[in-house]
Amino acid sequence: MQFNSNYEKLFFNFCLKQPKYLPIIKAGFFTSEEVDTLAYLAKKFYEKFNETPTCSQMKLLVENSKKSKDKITPNIIDTIYEVNLSDYDDEWLESTAEAWIKWRNFDKSLIDGIEYVKTASVSPDNVESIISKFRETINDRNKINFDKDLGLDFFNPEAHVQHVSNKISSGYSFIDRVTGGGYDPCSLIVYAGEQNVGKSIWLANDAANFVRLGYNTAFVTAEMAGHKVIKRVGANLLNVSMSEYDTKSKDIVFMKRKLENVGDGLMPPGKLFVKKFPTSQATIPDLENYLLDLEETAGIKLRAIVIDYINILANYRNPNTENTYMKIKQIAEDLRAMADRNQWLIVTATQIKRSAYNSTDVGMEDISESAGLAHTADMIYAIIQDELMHSEYEYWLKILKIRDGEGKNLKCKFNINYDYMRLTETNETSSSGLN
Repeated sequence: MQFNSNYEKLFFNFCLKQPKYLPIIKAGFFTSEEVDTLAYLAKKFYEKFNETPTCSQMKLLVENSKKSKDKITPNIIDTIYEVNLSDYDDEWLESTAEAWIKWRNFDKSLIDGIEYVKTASVSPDNVESIISKFRETINDRNKINFDKDLGLDFFNPEAHVQHVSNKISSGYSFIDRVTGGGYDPCSLIVYAGEQNVGKSIWLANDAANFVRLGYNTAFVTAEMAGHKVIKRVGANLLNVSMSEYDTKSKDIVFMKRKLENVGDGLMPPGKLFVKKFPTSQATIPDLENYLLDLEETAGIKLRAIVIDYINILANYRNPNTENTYMKIKQIAEDLRAMADRNQWLIVTATQIKRSAYNSTDVGMEDISESAGLAHTADMIYAIIQDELMHSEYEYWLKILKIRDGEGKNLKCKFNINYDYMRLTETNETSSSGLN
């Protein structure tokens, strides 16, 4: 993004008119030394008097500054201040100025990051920490927020309207009933289950339900290959058995006909994109960058993000920590923040303790990182299946935590058809221990 000196004069005057931008402006933002100096003086003036300096006041500030009085003449100040903002469209001016601020901040942080990398003493033992430090320099210094939302006014009656229409249906009446119509956007939903109990099956079923109901969905996997995810969701949505999928999927005409009939007939299905990331290497910034680029490139707005699964994501804040509680806590916080920033529903999974394997009941205490997750997740389920349940093709889904709704410790029985990787809820529920 190239801006000439006239642009910089324009942005400087815009910041004087909108001083909320001044704290973001750092030394060196303006390539013009004169404008950069005036911006520094304006920022200090604003911090002291809570207003921006007029042209005459700026001349006095320059006159009293030993470093600038011999470099900046009154005529230069007049030239910079003479820009008339009323000659420009307000919306264009605001969006262009904000884009310039973001770009200059990114450019400076990138230069600082490169300088750090070039001067760092690299060894096989500290490569990961150097890379992490570079990422922190870029990520932390580019979290610029121009949000003008003042929040909800309690004494405005319209603020009390509950927007049920914004709910995202789970596809299961049991869950939609206890949540009051489905999940809220910006929520973090977590399944907890033992190793190989079928957490990926539940996540794939959620993805299939979201697509069937018309929600644009992205499935991010850090474990299973992308085409394997496609196969599981495809067996469910397209009604092609797992045993026949490898053969029938080669028939492009057949698959095209199947894909054209996805949906409930009342609305078109949502889009579904599946992306594989390396195990234990993908960070939340990596995921968010991909998902935002996907929205822009595909020209869609995502509603649901399914992530398989939280334990094998990387914690960019503390990449070398061996504290699993802190790792899962921070990743959960970052996932929740990503959901909130982008109005996404995020569904993922975690593991329970080995001591609870093959159990007929699971509690929050059976999740190693339960406290860290519980503080952040909006809803936590336990996936329960012992050997007998597996032989009878059934699961119990238990609500361990629900932020907005009734139903904690309530369980519902589901049947599983492994040939189509399809879960079907039953009318059998329980609020007591399973037998």
